[in-house]
Amino acid sequence: MFGPPEQPSEFWDQPAMAGALTARDMGAVLAAYRHHPQHVSRVTQDRMASWLGISQAQLSRYESGENPIDRMDRLRHFAQTLGIPGDRLWFDRSGIQSQAGPETVTPPDVLGAAWDASSIARSVEETARNDLAISRRAALAGAAAVAVGPALVEPLQRWLHPLQTMSRWSSSSAISEEELAALQRVADGLRGWGGRGGFGLARKAVLGQLDELAERLSRAPAGPTTERAFFIGAELSKVAASMSWDAGLHDAAQRYYVLGVRMAKAGRNDPFAALCLAAMARQMFDLGRPEDGLELVQLAQYGTRRTATPTLQALLATREAWAYAQMGQVREFDRVVGVAQDSFAQREAEAEPWWLHSFDEAELEGVIGARTRDLAGHDPRQAPSAELHIRRALDLRDPSRVRNRAFDVIGLARTKMVAGEPEEACDLIGDVLPTVERLSSGRVLRKLQDFSKESERHRDLPGVRDARDAIRAMRTA
Repeated sequence: MFGPPEQPSEFWDQPAMAGALTARDMGAVLAAYRHHPQHVSRVTQDRMASWLGISQAQLSRYESGENPIDRMDRLRHFAQTLGIPGDRLWFDRSGIQSQAGPETVTPPDVLGAAWDASSIARSVEETARNDLAISRRAALAGAAAVAVGPALVEPLQRWLHPLQTMSRWSSSSAISEEELAALQRVADGLRGWGGRGGFGLARKAVLGQLDELAERLSRAPAGPTTERAFFIGAELSKVAASMSWDAGLHDAAQRYYVLGVRMAKAGRNDPFAALCLAAMARQMFDLGRPEDGLELVQLAQYGTRRTATPTLQALLATREAWAYAQMGQVREFDRVVGVAQDSFAQREAEAEPWWLHSFDEAELEGVIGARTRDLAGHDPRQAPSAELHIRRALDLRDPSRVRNRAFDVIGLARTKMVAGEPEEACDLIGDVLPTVERLSSGRVLRKLQDFSKESERHRDLPGVRDARDAIRAMRTA
């Protein structure tokens, strides 16, 4: 028989296999499948590779973790070939009820909920309580696929329309100025935690405050302080989304980005809603879906065509460039990079909202540099330009922005690899590894894994081998 046999349900409960599925690591799933004790005859790497339509060397790198499997088409193909049940997957599970255990709860549908203020508040409250009730293990095991294509973009088009009229309750439920100030102080304290790990006390604090705020908003009447409180909720939702993304929970991140858009709409702050859409677009780029990301960016641009400040225009233009870089469209990329630079040159920093202050000149240069490096994957002649922008970002970057600097250095190393300078690339990686270890950021670690994958063709060089070994050790620590 050419392909793998159909396996009984208990096959997937074997400890090594269950652990690999819970960790959402397809490479570990392949290894657990081959070494499964229920096989009648040994499954060699050559045999499994023939089933999957790849080489034995490719399979070996997947199993060792050298080449993480993150392409959706490859994940789907491997799962279908091996016959992995749909309820065991962490992707492509729309409409499939999880069977991960009693702790798993199906999250609320944040895309389909009504666009009136009270419904938005209830949706936030339900989502935050759902996530507070489950552990990291249950969240990983029960994670659903992110929405993509029309299922994602079409519901979000409703943010372009006026918000439905807010119901009015007793004035005794109104949020006072003092209460609003206290909420803002709490949000200010939690905002700096967005770059930390996705689970633990930091995330629980953000979700707990979001839950309490949403419960309060569900009883509040229409009014200026209620709208400002909704905006605070939008801030917290965006922080929760960033934490979830960092932890690798793309489905949870997407939910909180959507909630950020909805709460910003209820807070009468369309520009901040556009910022959340831009963050969702970046998530789509990270998942290898540039077309979806581009649609989200264009939706944000259209919705703020009359209200966007020069900095927001520049930021959205860089996100548009991101899509064109991934698609290898050089002319369109150059055009929108020019738009971003022209818009940024017109900004007046003191007139920009505080939530755009982090998009300074260093961030503009860093994003353009990283995206030019993406373009260099299609056209290596772009590598020198990418290096110039990234080095400019490093010169301008505030030393306190440690995670951003780590992204810059890893991006510079990846640019050196594209330019055919592997030794210089690995020197940069060696310099940044101690910082990455202190950060404990899942997103930064995944960028290192991208570097490891891109350096594979130079793996026989001692410096490259040492860098890849160090990244692998950090990944498995």
